[in-house]
Amino acid sequence: MKLRVHRDALLHAVQRVQAVAERRTSLQILSSFLLEARDKASARIAATNLQLGLEMAVAGEVEQGGVVAIGARTLFEILRNFPPAPVELEVDEMFWVHVRSGRIHFRIVGASADGYPDLPQPGKRAGEPVAPVAIPADVLRGLVERTIFSISPDETRLHLNSALFQGDGKILRMVTTDGHRMTCCEETVDADKRFYRHDVLIPARGLAELRKLLEGVDGDLQVVFENPYVFFEVPAGKGAGGAEAGVHSLRLAVKLVDATFPPYRQVIPRDNKRTVIVGRDVLGAALRRISSISPSRTPTTRLRLESGKMKISSDNPDIGVGEEEIDVQYEGEALDIGFNARYLLDVLDVLRGENVQLSLGGSLDGAVMREENDERFLSVVMPIRI
Repeated sequence: MKLRVHRDALLHAVQRVQAVAERRTSLQILSSFLLEARDKASARIAATNLQLGLEMAVAGEVEQGGVVAIGARTLFEILRNFPPAPVELEVDEMFWVHVRSGRIHFRIVGASADGYPDLPQPGKRAGEPVAPVAIPADVLRGLVERTIFSISPDETRLHLNSALFQGDGKILRMVTTDGHRMTCCEETVDADKRFYRHDVLIPARGLAELRKLLEGVDGDLQVVFENPYVFFEVPAGKGAGGAEAGVHSLRLAVKLVDATFPPYRQVIPRDNKRTVIVGRDVLGAALRRISSISPSRTPTTRLRLESGKMKISSDNPDIGVGEEEIDVQYEGEALDIGFNARYLLDVLDVLRGENVQLSLGGSLDGAVMREENDERFLSVVMPIRI
């Protein structure tokens, strides 16, 4: 195999696939990616860890076709120090990969692609062709970015280490929870868009890769739901990682989680009688200042709510005490309640409006946070006993 490709395009692609390739695995081949030259004008770069699959088409000049498995981390470290110029890759009969640019020459170990697992491909379901669904990239990007923060990092709890992704033909919905907070975001879709009715769980790693895929993408994403996978494809010319980087198209395959998501609607408080309206930036700045001295093991920030004002305080026996009072719109009985300030800040960081609405019950009831006059997003944050 022999081909030439610009260093920037190759580096961009290898950087993406190395995030999918496993670094620590009993199957050594999974730490590699496939480089395949099938036509005269592009090369296919692909990787899988058996849960995710990522493949990209990169512009290049192919002199001789072929396929080889290359260590993802190895080639990435080499290319990142190359000058921004064309790179030649040549594979000999012993699967040595020669990487050349100007007077630079590396010879690195490659392997036969025969032992590399097949990447999942969208095909047929129940004997019928599976048609893709066109989902606007900005809609999907908004759902992911506004919910990913409350997904559980615990990979042993599959039902929490995933995002619920639902569609009913008119609304797309994404929900995440880590047991301490729950976030739900909905987006309406155009009447002329055709959506499957779907109800699937996307694992956290898949959601993180989807977030990267969506960066800089314009127009629609082609999505195929084909159990046990969902496929996200950026067509050529839609900004697949940046057309300027020489990337023609990109497809992400995510193996769905086989688990039952918690009944999230049951945790949304229905009887919270206290409503607070406060400036998003004002509340965020105060929380950041006061929580800076919160104990790391028990990061509790206390909110004292009275008519027209909120006092935010934190007490750290090893450092001292901090408090700040801010103006809010509130009329009602006084309330003392404690939160992990980081959880509140995570919500504030994804809100877009000028004001945030907090719906509160008692000192042990979950708080509902949302933008003022916006029913499409909410986050329930459980308090800490004080």
